[in-house]
Amino acid sequence: MIPADGRVSVRSRLPAETSAALLLAVAFVLSQWSDFLVARWLLRLLPVWAGLLLLTMPKLRRGRLRLPLPLTAFLVWCLASFLWTFDRGNSLRHLVDLVALVSVGWVAGQVLGVAAARRTLARTVMYVVVASVLTMVLAPAWSTAPGADGAPGWHGPFPHKNGLGFFCAFAVLTLWTALPRGWSRRLWVGLGLGLLIGSRSASALGALGAAAALMAWHAARSQGSARRRLAVDTCAGAALGLLGAAAMLWPDVVFRILGRDSSLTGRRAIWTAVEHWIGERPVLGYGFGGVWDPSSPLTMAIWRESRFDAFYAHNGYLDIPLQVGVIGLVLLIAVLVGILVAAIRPVRSVGSWPLGVLVLLLLTATTESAPFSGNGLLLVALLAGVLTAPADTRGEIRHLPDGVAREWSPAPPPASLAAGP
Repeated sequence: MIPADGRVSVRSRLPAETSAALLLAVAFVLSQWSDFLVARWLLRLLPVWAGLLLLTMPKLRRGRLRLPLPLTAFLVWCLASFLWTFDRGNSLRHLVDLVALVSVGWVAGQVLGVAAARRTLARTVMYVVVASVLTMVLAPAWSTAPGADGAPGWHGPFPHKNGLGFFCAFAVLTLWTALPRGWSRRLWVGLGLGLLIGSRSASALGALGAAAALMAWHAARSQGSARRRLAVDTCAGAALGLLGAAAMLWPDVVFRILGRDSSLTGRRAIWTAVEHWIGERPVLGYGFGGVWDPSSPLTMAIWRESRFDAFYAHNGYLDIPLQVGVIGLVLLIAVLVGILVAAIRPVRSVGSWPLGVLVLLLLTATTESAPFSGNGLLLVALLAGVLTAPADTRGEIRHLPDGVAREWSPAPPPASLAAGP
């Protein structure tokens, strides 16, 4: 019941927000360890939770939820690839994971909105950062040992150092934008950076730097006049041009800075083999999840060509067309472009966090496949959900540009209604 003065407190939020926040936190944690069978099975059960959440929402509010067309088209195309996949068993398992990640991310994004989703993930990454630090302290020999592939660097409680690296990069971006200024923010960001540097994940560190730079650009051009925006864009374009020219003139220097050799630690051989097999079925691909199983003849052929036993393409922009063809890649790019446009649109005033997360995914996908065909799809669906959610689908909560919640004061009710009969 609305009070007579027409003011609705933030404390009176519907239970849907609390349930969606918990759903997002659980899904994010489980997705980080989806390589383990128990975590993967628990993750597959979360769509049931998301469905019950939607069913218990008021009918009017549920009817205003928006399902982004590009995200829907990409999901439908991946499901349709089961009809022509080269490995039905693995495709079925990966498609179940895909549906779980996309549905949970979209539902949480639509219900929570940008600010609440960011706050939820900020609290979640704090717990994971603490767990990672404790692992390093209590089991240093195990948590700092090289991975199964011999790659040096800390991995903490994560299966691989790249998993810890991407998580830390995401945690730094989220905590920096979600926490208020002060020693607490500096402490948490410092812990995340320390773990990131210890992981020796060059791709995650480089992606974090680029994402931070673009977030600074977005924040600078969001304030001031058109002349200021033009000056900011000109400076950013000049800096980007200089960096590109330097990379072309001195590529060996760039590789040394990133701690890579000219072969990108063997990735080029994998990419060459993957490109060859994409050319064999460029339109349809081999089915979502229809490749990268050790028993698959296609996987064995890629291994023979690359002379490396890879379990993914180490590049999301190649793994997607390999699995679902050029059509699947175009649909995914449509999803990403839609997120980018919504993230930088001035009228949304959603802050720079969605842009930073998107850039982190885009750059990480140049050396890893997970952002587009693994657990990164949870964040892709979350961004698509929060950036397409109309303000009135988040109950009575409204958010300032910096993500701080406030009370919403609608127009006062008519005097006759306020006074009663």
